[in-house]
Amino acid sequence: MEALSCTIDNKFNKFLTRQAELEDGFCNLNKKNNGVYLTSNSSIIDSVLLEIPNDESIFSLSYLEPSCGHGAFLIKLILKAYLIFPKKSHIERFIQDRLHFVDIDPEMVRITKVNISELFYFLFNVKYAGTFHSYVTDFTLFSGFLNDDTALSSLQNKIDFVIGNPPYVTLYGRRDKKKNEEQRIYYLNNYSQFPATLKNGKINYVMLFIERGLQFLKKGGSLSFVIDVSFFETAYFHCRKHLIENYTIESLIYNIQSFENVASGQIIIAVKNKKPNDNSVLVIDDEKDSKIYIKQEKWNQPDDEYKFRISHCNKSDQIIEKIFRKSDPTLKELFPKKNLRTCVMLLNMEDKFTSSKPSQKVVSYPYYRGSIGLKYKYSNLNNLKYFNYDKNLQNKINDKLKKELILKGIKNKKRIGLGETVIYDNPKVYIRQSAKELIASFDEKPSSANNSLYVFSLRNNSIESVNFLKYFCGLLNSKIYTFFAQNRRIIRYNKGKQPQIKTSDLYQVFIPQDKEIEVKITELVDKIYKDSNNIEKYKNDIDLILYSYYILTLDEINTIEKSIEDFLQ
Repeated sequence: MEALSCTIDNKFNKFLTRQAELEDGFCNLNKKNNGVYLTSNSSIIDSVLLEIPNDESIFSLSYLEPSCGHGAFLIKLILKAYLIFPKKSHIERFIQDRLHFVDIDPEMVRITKVNISELFYFLFNVKYAGTFHSYVTDFTLFSGFLNDDTALSSLQNKIDFVIGNPPYVTLYGRRDKKKNEEQRIYYLNNYSQFPATLKNGKINYVMLFIERGLQFLKKGGSLSFVIDVSFFETAYFHCRKHLIENYTIESLIYNIQSFENVASGQIIIAVKNKKPNDNSVLVIDDEKDSKIYIKQEKWNQPDDEYKFRISHCNKSDQIIEKIFRKSDPTLKELFPKKNLRTCVMLLNMEDKFTSSKPSQKVVSYPYYRGSIGLKYKYSNLNNLKYFNYDKNLQNKINDKLKKELILKGIKNKKRIGLGETVIYDNPKVYIRQSAKELIASFDEKPSSANNSLYVFSLRNNSIESVNFLKYFCGLLNSKIYTFFAQNRRIIRYNKGKQPQIKTSDLYQVFIPQDKEIEVKITELVDKIYKDSNNIEKYKNDIDLILYSYYILTLDEINTIEKSIEDFLQ
């Protein structure tokens, strides 16, 4: 049996290699529009199929793959059944009676049938003579709306396992791929996870496939999907709430990077169609090969957007708890009116609004860009270009874009944004949008930046405002704030990917209201910009002030510094 298993594994690996080669031939536009990223990693497929039994009961269960692609999950499932009972009649009935697969693309369904048939011939040296339960349809639509697939709908509440890799298609923001506004409204009105009060919800096909897939499960049935790590983000608020309140989350595997040409990481989530009841979720860090159990109820936190908080370190948890115990207001609570934002949104038209020298026709500002403009904590800002605030050109371009988008039935698409001159003209703090630590610098001069830097401004130049900006800059550049940002996923990072910070998350940092601390840190930040020879000493003094404020022990300070060091590697 061991020799047979090796032969089977070799066959499957050859199939996956061929699948990867075929995907390389895909048009990138097809990938982006349809969210098609074929699963060609054997360990990911095994993890998705982990809950499926390894005994003869596998033949009595039903399976649904709602985005079959080339059938990788089904192929591995058939091989799994074959290794349990390698009899032709059993495998034939298993394929014909137990497997159901769907794809919106008829070519995908055809290829899946061919691949299953070829596998059957490889196993038994005879052609597969059975039929297939296959469906060419949009899985996100219910029967009666543009697709009347009553055969598929009849399977609701009858499936034991829903498995696969749903397409990653975004229906909002600059990556919006929706066909028209009617499509978005349909989803908001027909999916339970979206409350009736939600009028302009951020929708992704992954959210829809999760809810729709769960509807096909029997009581006690399981769904197992590999999905994008963006599941942890704010946009999935309602989807997480829907799962936490109505289903038992069995396991979560994260820190997976196995799809080439995909900018973010992946996770594997397994959910049982069973009401939660004081259950614990098995959480696995795939990169570190470590596992912990977390009570599902711990994630049932409306004020925290039902986020799946994961920690493998009790010491770090205790430090975070000390920070929360201070009950300081968040940045958002103190400044709710878009004081933290991006400056300029030029899309792919930066050259139309920037130049190597200041314009003689419109007001110009030094234009900072990412790590070139802001290299390190407290660094002097550097510009290679100037941003020309040309309102007439902006209106001309936006009017043209608006007409084009209206003809396509698209609303709420981002257009050129020049930002506010009141921000550019007044003192501000710039913050790197992509870094593995918080990196900020205070700038008193008129200036602007592209969307790789966030800006925090109070829109005036009063002494009080300038002092607060310096204080805020000192907080952000401290070790404990970077530690907090890393552990609370304010800095979103997955190995091999670009770190990202979103304003909605950065707004959640706390601002201590102790006036004595504020004055001390403000004075130290002043010294940093005036005395470059002693920057490290002043930075260390700020760290010590904050360590004392949060009443941290020497052991906890060492934990913070070791945690940051590990994160930066």
